[in-house]
Amino acid sequence: MKFKFTIVIGVFLLVCCSPRKEAPQADLAFVNGRVWLGIDSASFAEAVSIKGKVIQHVGSNREIEASVGKKTKVIDLHGRLLIPGFNDAHIHFLGGSIGLTEVDLTGANTIAEVVKRVKTFAKENPSKKWITGRGWQYTMFVNGLPSREILDTAIQDRPVFIKAYDGHSAWANSVALRLTKITRTTAFFDFGEIVRNRNGEPTGVLKEKAMSLIGDSIPALTTEEQLASLRKGLVLARSLGITSIANASGTPDELRLYQQLMNDSALTMRVAAAFSVGASTTDREIERYAALKDSIGKNPMLTSGAVKFMLDGVIEAHTGAMLEPYSNLSPNEPFRRGSLALPIDRYRDLVVQFDKLGFRVYTHAIGDLAVREALNAYELAAKANGTLGRNRVEHIETISPVDLPRFEKLGVLPSMEPIHAEPGTVSIWVDGVGPARLPYSFAWASILKAGGHLVFSSDWPACVSLNPIRGLHTAVTRRTIEGKPEGGWIPKQKISITQALIAYTQGGAYSSFEENTKGIIAPGYLADVVVLSQDLFTIDPMQIYKTKVLMTIFDGRIIYSSVVTP
Repeated sequence: MKFKFTIVIGVFLLVCCSPRKEAPQADLAFVNGRVWLGIDSASFAEAVSIKGKVIQHVGSNREIEASVGKKTKVIDLHGRLLIPGFNDAHIHFLGGSIGLTEVDLTGANTIAEVVKRVKTFAKENPSKKWITGRGWQYTMFVNGLPSREILDTAIQDRPVFIKAYDGHSAWANSVALRLTKITRTTAFFDFGEIVRNRNGEPTGVLKEKAMSLIGDSIPALTTEEQLASLRKGLVLARSLGITSIANASGTPDELRLYQQLMNDSALTMRVAAAFSVGASTTDREIERYAALKDSIGKNPMLTSGAVKFMLDGVIEAHTGAMLEPYSNLSPNEPFRRGSLALPIDRYRDLVVQFDKLGFRVYTHAIGDLAVREALNAYELAAKANGTLGRNRVEHIETISPVDLPRFEKLGVLPSMEPIHAEPGTVSIWVDGVGPARLPYSFAWASILKAGGHLVFSSDWPACVSLNPIRGLHTAVTRRTIEGKPEGGWIPKQKISITQALIAYTQGGAYSSFEENTKGIIAPGYLADVVVLSQDLFTIDPMQIYKTKVLMTIFDGRIIYSSVVTP
């Protein structure tokens, strides 16, 4: 793409023409390595030096020598790979961080394991009035959904409320239903559903906005509790090499939490915050969001120039909006093609309004109908405002082939999560989509071929893992870490390790208009880099998942290291 060509020329001039002999002494230097500059499959160097918060020089060991002095910390990479820091461009960081203090059902593959984990957590946390958590998989249960009776076997003296791994369904025990007065006569008419059995009794599963019927009754965490959770999340993130995120949901209160961490010098990643908006968003709220955006401005640590819409749900719960009916419908299915989460005219009007105010707009769109409607809205905004604001469509799990070229045409970014296509978690998903739509499922290669600029992320905690390495593994192999299925799931949608890494680094930077300050390794760019245990460009792709982060450098400082340094 055009912007990539500009970066290549600029980096060439910076690397090859920067003065060496008169260079000031570096604070940190990495030598004897394989430094991937982040541009393409051929952009490598041997060494890099850092001065203050930015990259000073990139080149050979000999070229870096001029900037090494008595006070320079020199780290011998011993041939290891150094890359730009990972940019997780769609994450719900506060929710994921809070989840570190709750029941974690990630990786629980049997009902017995689920019951065991809930019981153990309740026993270890006797003072918690509510047992909350996340992570159950639809694939464990008959027809893809659990029942309250299963949770009742785990705990009967306290309410339990646990969200699915994707955050679009929740599971409650009988105590929680009783406390919130959800019965066979409880009505719900918004986007979502109280799932009921054949007798009309609530099963304990709530979909989409219906989750609020219980969720709103759970006591909110204090500011200090939220900050403590965020600090735990930051420890995890830096151990995984994540130096930037785009928060894909949020409120002014959450933004203040990041501001406080930043003011306390405790924020160890760059945060591009977004405000959650929807049909009920008022003009007064819009004015407030615009004022906050303008007050923070282009701070290299924290920005707030985006808003996030939910346009549909998910495939597994039949709440994703599809062009054609789902393939695994039960009799009298209420959502035959899913449904849009808000009136389409209201959504379009708001997109145009936010785009005009200079916000980048993120739209959750998983079903192919929702993807099309998001693109339609962005096209209207471009015509109305005469801008191409790098708006984004989030997830894009299914797409009609006719919509593929529209990303490049409209300047819209496809923001996707490779880990969502982890083959071990997609059986219920596949049943819903059906064979006719499968070829364009998680269609990374097709989108790239059509000129789209991929932006990768985890969607944590709505994922199998926050670890970008797992996302890279899935993007390149389309196989589980056990190697299933042989050849990969929908193998034509595999992409190269270079393409996947670009989507996880400069892709996110480009998304937030920061491609001239981060996302690649070049003189003058922010010193956010990561040292890995394996060379991702030379190893067997099936070994990618074994790669560990050995060191994370953020803002010129080593903030994580699993190895001894000089």
